[in-house]
Amino acid sequence: MKECKQCGTCCRKGGPALHIQDLELISLEGGIDLTDIVTLRKGELAYDQPEGAVVPLTCEILKIKGTGGEWICKFLAPSTQACRIYKNRPLECQTLFCGDPEPLLKIYDKDRITRKDVLPEGHPVFEIIEEHEAKCEPEKMAVLAKHILENWEDSAQQQSELREMLMYDKSVRELLVEKSGLPKESMEFFFGRPMNRVLSGFGIMATPNKNSFTLRKTKGSA
Repeated sequence: MKECKQCGTCCRKGGPALHIQDLELISLEGGIDLTDIVTLRKGELAYDQPEGAVVPLTCEILKIKGTGGEWICKFLAPSTQACRIYKNRPLECQTLFCGDPEPLLKIYDKDRITRKDVLPEGHPVFEIIEEHEAKCEPEKMAVLAKHILENWEDSAQQQSELREMLMYDKSVRELLVEKSGLPKESMEFFFGRPMNRVLSGFGIMATPNKNSFTLRKTKGSA
């Protein structure tokens, strides 16, 4: 039987997406905490391993966060290149073997979980999540970004809409941390990646200033 050598190569290529079988790990003492999870929302750009390309997501995915602004799994110990939760690692990590990716591909997009699977029914943040989803859709952001990039000098309305979206996203995270006492690190689970980070994938950099965001094209954008 093939065994994982725990060399850390797979871990440096991105944290795993979570499946139904991983739900028990989230409630396990010393297991995965909400602060360890990032929600990738429908319409965001993400790397698809089977396709080998960055594509818009067709559904919500929960993933283990990366470190240092990269996708290197946060549970990879830099000093030893070993997994810090190896005995209680997620399904994808148990299934993946460098020399034979086929078993992982078979379960890759099956039985993935979303925020609704993790949070108990009636959780007080659900209403805020739903409002955030309505006002900060990545698909709408993609449409706005495309129009702005193609008509930069004649896109004042679209740029205004985009800034409103960015400001709402920023303020709702700050307000929830302030009013609820939830850790700042858990906001990427509740609301996904900050929208200015999502926007950079669509070709526009958004830098926060005192009352809004400054927009500019990313390097290489049309």
